[in-house]
Amino acid sequence: MTSHIIAGIGVDVVEVSDMKKIRFKKRFAEYFLTAREMRSIPAGRGVAQYLASRFALKEAVIKAFPGKLSPLDFYVEKNGPRPSVVFVHPARNKKYFVHVSITHTARIAAAVALVHAR
Repeated sequence: MTSHIIAGIGVDVVEVSDMKKIRFKKRFAEYFLTAREMRSIPAGRGVAQYLASRFALKEAVIKAFPGKLSPLDFYVEKNGPRPSVVFVHPARNKKYFVHVSITHTARIAAAVALVHAR
């Protein structure tokens, strides 16, 4: 059995209405989403909720990470029911594993991240 050391825990909450107020949503999204994630932004009414969820998740991971981390240093994949975090730098994927969870309502988006050192 392999043991993992918890390196950090992070949580973040975002008001969906704050995302609705942003005039240039794509420009704002480029600040924290990778090009890969930008391609997953839904068209239409779901944009604000998607951005709020992803922003909360990115902030939760950054808060949980034991070192310096930029929102563009990792991306979120959704394969199946759970999102997963993939670091852009392969060495970080070997050193850390991140458990994440996102939830949202019409008003808020929240995310929690738990970083394990391998």
